[in-house]
Amino acid sequence: MRSLLTFLPQLSRSILLATALLATLTLPTSAQDGSLRIVAVVNDEVVSVRDVVERMRMTFATTGIPDTPEIRRQLREQALRVLVDERLYMQESKKRGISVSQEELDRTIESVERQMNIPPGRFDQVAPRMGIDPGAFIENVRANLTWSRLVRARFFAGSTISEPEIDEAVAKLRASAGQTEDLLSEIVIPVDNPEQEEAARQTATQVSQQLRERGNFAALARQFSRGATAANGGDIGWVQRGSLPDELDAAIAKLERNSFTEPVRSTGGYYIMGLRDRRRIAEASPEDVKIGLSQIMLGLAPNAQASDVEATMALARTVRDSISKCEDIEPLARELKAQGSGAIGTVRLTDLPDNFRAAIADLKVNETSQPVAVPRAVHLFTVCSREEPKSGIDRNQVRNTLLQQRLALMSQRYLQDLRRDATIEFR
Repeated sequence: MRSLLTFLPQLSRSILLATALLATLTLPTSAQDGSLRIVAVVNDEVVSVRDVVERMRMTFATTGIPDTPEIRRQLREQALRVLVDERLYMQESKKRGISVSQEELDRTIESVERQMNIPPGRFDQVAPRMGIDPGAFIENVRANLTWSRLVRARFFAGSTISEPEIDEAVAKLRASAGQTEDLLSEIVIPVDNPEQEEAARQTATQVSQQLRERGNFAALARQFSRGATAANGGDIGWVQRGSLPDELDAAIAKLERNSFTEPVRSTGGYYIMGLRDRRRIAEASPEDVKIGLSQIMLGLAPNAQASDVEATMALARTVRDSISKCEDIEPLARELKAQGSGAIGTVRLTDLPDNFRAAIADLKVNETSQPVAVPRAVHLFTVCSREEPKSGIDRNQVRNTLLQQRLALMSQRYLQDLRRDATIEFR
């Protein structure tokens, strides 16, 4: 685990220098003169101002952080870095004849719909109202899926986890039964050289402030973290005490569930660690509960006043009183003309944002949550089904965990090689 956490991809110095070239970028309300201006060329493939702008819009929409000049400046380097990497993903995949099917894309979008509480099949309708260009979002998804398939195609056969390896991991878990382990997420802000120290510290402090104000750890990790776990929302998984550097272990030990550390300087950079759950080893976690959900979603205007939010909360409380079972949701949604309402599907508690998880965690089947307000809507969730987790050690789960850790390291080294060998020009 230590090697997974401390392995950080090396970012080309030219990307850092490109921040100055992007200093004049703004978020235009529509495509304007200059939006197609080229800001980077990656092996003869371009990244335009518009590409960067759309990625920044996507970040604001998915994280809920405010669109301010200060935060725009923080996002530009991150947006450009990700876009350059995605060009490298697709170029390498094309070279090796790797692609993803429409079915794979559709399955991933269905998962995104569940995570973002969008009714099935309505992503194209709801995304623009959230400030997301569906086409740009799907291209981002396509690049990540293609990269994952490429890494597996190149390294999976050589990364077989043997039965003795699984036996060893299971034996360690059984030997540690009853001891504490933590379900962790991370945001990693690397320091590649001493000149980056102060800038990295300031970035980590700013991300920590956004966490306190908005609380969406996974969304912020996807956009700001540069660790190996960023694509998974910073999810590390279950980690035993003593597996991490001492300074991280000490900070995590002080946390309560659903909280996070201040930035901690450790090997390779600054870390913000989030604690999602804590359990005794080899015991089942309540976070692994699977819940079938339906929702009523009452929309809010982008700049809703406090009085408007309270009025919508009051309406939601009244609606809640009329819900006695899951089957009540659809007719109520039609009566209220509440777009985005309806069945969400089955989700794990651990996959939900903290505020949604807290509202739902203790509900029984056919019970409805108290209203939950987010920047663009007020949600009511009704539990339609509930599947409790099983205790014990699952060998397949152990195998998958070991394999994912190994592939994550290979993926990062592969991308580092592509960056090193690429011709990247900024204009």
